[in-house]
Amino acid sequence: MRLTDRFSEEGIIIDSPASTKKEIIEVLVDKLCEVYAIENKEGVHEAVLGREKKMSTGIGCGLAVPHTKIDIVNKMCIVAATSTKGINFDAIDKEPVFLLFLIVSPTNTTGPHIRALSAISRIMSDAEIRKSLIASQAASEFYQQLRLGEEKYT
Repeated sequence: MRLTDRFSEEGIIIDSPASTKKEIIEVLVDKLCEVYAIENKEGVHEAVLGREKKMSTGIGCGLAVPHTKIDIVNKMCIVAATSTKGINFDAIDKEPVFLLFLIVSPTNTTGPHIRALSAISRIMSDAEIRKSLIASQAASEFYQQLRLGEEKYT
């Protein structure tokens, strides 16, 4: 799966001013609802927070991939954000998060959701790709760096 086929530059937030886990999730959900024209923002927000309560999606190395499945959406939706100052996201390694991908999928689908998580994991295992995404100064640069990462690992 190519992530860049699943979302666009308008779904990328560069250097979010959010300073807490709750704030960045709210920013990501707002962006997701805006880009995908989802009206039930509160429902998406509650679903993402509910998933986080079960177990943090801060997977380490400065990366978090909050995700959930919910009937509010009819296709997989992805947005991304960077934070140059870092956010305490209760990550497994206890380190701040600088790079985030939010994935929201319909409840009745499994394959695309798992493939997206797998693609992010594979590409983001490369420290240089993570650094280049975090250092991006514009959504277009982030998108291009992600595309380069995909070419390397897909």
